[in-house]
Amino acid sequence: MMIRIKWLLILLWGLPAYSQRVDTVAAFPQKTHHRIAKTIEGQGDMSDRLKRRQLKLIAKLQLMEGKAGRRLKEVDTIAAMTYLQQTKDAYATLLGKLNGTKEEGQSPYIPRLDSLHCLVNFLGATADGKDHLNKALKSIDGLKADWLRGERVKSFLAERAAMLNSLREKFPQLKGIKGAAAKYSKELFYYKRRLDQWKEELNTPADWEATALKALGKVPVFQQFLRENSQLSSLFGMQSNGGPNVAAVTVNGMQTRATVQTLLQQRLGPAAGNLEQQLASQAVAQGTGFTDIRNKITSLRSAGMSGDEASAMPAFKKNDQRIKPFLKRLEYGFDLQTGKRSAYQFPASNDLAVSLGYRLNDRLVTGIGVAYKFSMGEAWNKINFTHDGIGLRSYLDWKLAAPGKGKTALLGNLWISGGIEQNYWSRFENIAELRSLAWQTSGLIGVAKKIQYQKKTAKLQLLWDFLQPAGNRAVVFRWGYNF
Repeated sequence: MMIRIKWLLILLWGLPAYSQRVDTVAAFPQKTHHRIAKTIEGQGDMSDRLKRRQLKLIAKLQLMEGKAGRRLKEVDTIAAMTYLQQTKDAYATLLGKLNGTKEEGQSPYIPRLDSLHCLVNFLGATADGKDHLNKALKSIDGLKADWLRGERVKSFLAERAAMLNSLREKFPQLKGIKGAAAKYSKELFYYKRRLDQWKEELNTPADWEATALKALGKVPVFQQFLRENSQLSSLFGMQSNGGPNVAAVTVNGMQTRATVQTLLQQRLGPAAGNLEQQLASQAVAQGTGFTDIRNKITSLRSAGMSGDEASAMPAFKKNDQRIKPFLKRLEYGFDLQTGKRSAYQFPASNDLAVSLGYRLNDRLVTGIGVAYKFSMGEAWNKINFTHDGIGLRSYLDWKLAAPGKGKTALLGNLWISGGIEQNYWSRFENIAELRSLAWQTSGLIGVAKKIQYQKKTAKLQLLWDFLQPAGNRAVVFRWGYNF
């Protein structure tokens, strides 16, 4: 934390003191070059993962369409051959474009990448920074190309989904085509969700970026550099040395409001004021009409009449875990279980366990764990740590109720919890004794309550061991945290 404060103080003190670009860059900490390189490298890794997902998805959906085309042969051989050939050509064309060296199309405006591009160019004034930052510029251009690539794949998959749906309507007797169309729409829905998530992460700046840009924004040299090199400035025609007034800039030949008002005054005189009021009232009326049209479109989407229903209202039960990377679907945790003993004495035994779970979907978690059994003696005046055994666990949690609010908060976020465990209860003196353990099997079933607190989740469990022999403890209580 102290290093960040020191860097910020140097930045705020040094940058405004220079009036030339090279001097400003010289005052910038050298480690910033490495920060930029690491940041862009991390974004590139995330983009590479998306590319691999795209190729796997395209191969999977191509096989799916091939199966649908072979099913079509049962009723219409000519239509099936035509469909299979069109499918083959369409996917070959798409893969050819994706494997090309450069994506065609208008470069999208991405605020974070535009800021990074300007920052990289600005810092590239020194000879020391050029080696690292020239590579960063190519990486930024590559990320923009990946953005276009994602949109290209999304448009292609939407077209193929529409074609499959048309086949389903034309041949409703073929259940294979109906199932393929449903699966295709499902895969398209999750791809759109992953693409939106990737775009959001790509456009989220790091803390050091916001700090650096805020400090540089106070430097006149950098402000002038932005006007001359920013992609946003080029979109609005603001790239000039004089720094024009934004209100007077025309976009794509469009006239400004001030220009229109001047023309009205010259041609209509005093009547221009009433005309302006009439135009304003008509604009409000047109805006109301546009709202009505938008509401109609929304109602059509809800009724399933839109071609983009996969993203607006999916016909299947969605699973938000599918769009997360594997590591983000893991759930780490620990819990403590104590055995009962008479009052004013330590528990007879303690189980300290760690677990690793995997979220199959939003309501189902499965995992494994290992427990260490120990005792601490009988009382404070007779503390004696002993090794009582070990345990191996497997568990399954299924969400019974969603998180509640108000009076229902206590009953919300309830889970049905169960599992099979292998326990060794005899004390052992060293690790060598674990080779000849006598395992006992436990079968647990019960309820769990999860309480969300910041990034942690407190977990309380009340379980019944239905495999426990008669006379032994059959009900256990555990508490712990998941991360």
